[in-house]
Amino acid sequence: MWPKAHSCLYLSEVLQFIHTHPFQRNLYLPLSKHCSHRKMLAEVLLSVFFLTVCVYFLDAKPKNLPPGLWGLPVVGYIFSMLPFPEQIKNLQRRFGNIASWRIGSRITILISDFTTIKSALGHPNIAGRADFFSFNIFSHFENMDRRYNINDEELLTFQNMIHEDFENVQGPVMLLDYFPWLLHILPSWVINKVMRVNIMEYNRNTFNVFHKQIVEEHKKSRIPHNPRDYIDAYLDQEEKHDPNFSFKLELLDLLITIRDLFVAGSETSSSTFRWMIAFMAVYPDVQTKVQAEIDAVVPRDRVPNLNDRMNLQYLEAMLNEVHRHASFVPLGVPHLVTEDTDLEGYVLPKGSIVLANIFSCHFDPCYWKYPEKFYPEHFIDEKGKCMTKREGFLPFSVGRHVCPGETLARMELFLFTSAVLQQFTVKSPPGEKIIAETDPSKLLFHHVKPYKVVFERRTQIIQS
Repeated sequence: MWPKAHSCLYLSEVLQFIHTHPFQRNLYLPLSKHCSHRKMLAEVLLSVFFLTVCVYFLDAKPKNLPPGLWGLPVVGYIFSMLPFPEQIKNLQRRFGNIASWRIGSRITILISDFTTIKSALGHPNIAGRADFFSFNIFSHFENMDRRYNINDEELLTFQNMIHEDFENVQGPVMLLDYFPWLLHILPSWVINKVMRVNIMEYNRNTFNVFHKQIVEEHKKSRIPHNPRDYIDAYLDQEEKHDPNFSFKLELLDLLITIRDLFVAGSETSSSTFRWMIAFMAVYPDVQTKVQAEIDAVVPRDRVPNLNDRMNLQYLEAMLNEVHRHASFVPLGVPHLVTEDTDLEGYVLPKGSIVLANIFSCHFDPCYWKYPEKFYPEHFIDEKGKCMTKREGFLPFSVGRHVCPGETLARMELFLFTSAVLQQFTVKSPPGEKIIAETDPSKLLFHHVKPYKVVFERRTQIIQS
């Protein structure tokens, strides 16, 4: 029999009775309406208590975490009216060169000191790839001897897609990086119309179809062990079936890698080139000095080539200064901490994201004579030679995730820049003034603000 039948029962009594009389769990419980309300209230209070306990333990701040912004349960600290770059600067000013910032369910570690960045990004436990939704969508969530005419419609289509993807990953889809659980509760129209995930998926699939055709062409025309390009070399390795090879060799992985190379080698280089053109219009004295050096080294009946690089040291220094001043990827490529790791007396928790504040290093007065000024002499040593590597300079990152395309990117930028400045002088349009500054509407990358310039053909050689 039920205890206290036809009277008011407390939830604890009900649970105790069910526990001691399991065979009667489905019997009708004759509770009064008043008792039903009390039972409901008790259950609500018990649920609130249970939820509070869960939140307390799940929201507990890890011990010895770098100082920073922790915020509220679930959402972390995201409430600020400041632009994202200013929030980064404030984080460094308030908490120093190693600071933490919890956004949603992610703990982000911001490192702003050059020496510590080199130490951290070289650590094997901080070499993981960030498992962001906006990264993984392009790899399907799995862990070229062809040349084009500049006006090729296919090439222009892919360039537009790449630019669109760079825009998208800096938009609302970032919420899925820091609040991954939103993917399971948001309606599809928000995912697609607001976050534009359907556009990103379409671009990804279009790239894959195109690149799969190229791979099939390579399979038919290749000569084994005589590679013409990256795809041939990959296919050679795939045939070996070497069990010690550290990568899985599958078509999807090849397609993902080709896309990464295509994207990383186009948008970054073209954006840096746009920065260079803007700086030349804003700093005509620097442009004149570069042109005089080109005129002294390269005959006008040919364009500069890679053999001229050793004799165009000021041009190389100017391009390094473009990398420094533009800092196109200001926070580098996000790294994932794969195990709890000690760093400078702090503990970086497993699963946290590490960002290298490259922008801060590039404007640190400890390393640069005139941090805010466009000054190519920052990279000229006492012998008049260009210093490609120097303290405080990290345009291609450092450590295990250093940009593999650095050499190619530098060659491309040199060839484009030297050819343009040999033949043209870049000027501001009449009555207009160009300001080479970052577009504040972009969160993750430093794109230069849109501008107009005049390319005036050069007719005279500058005597050096």
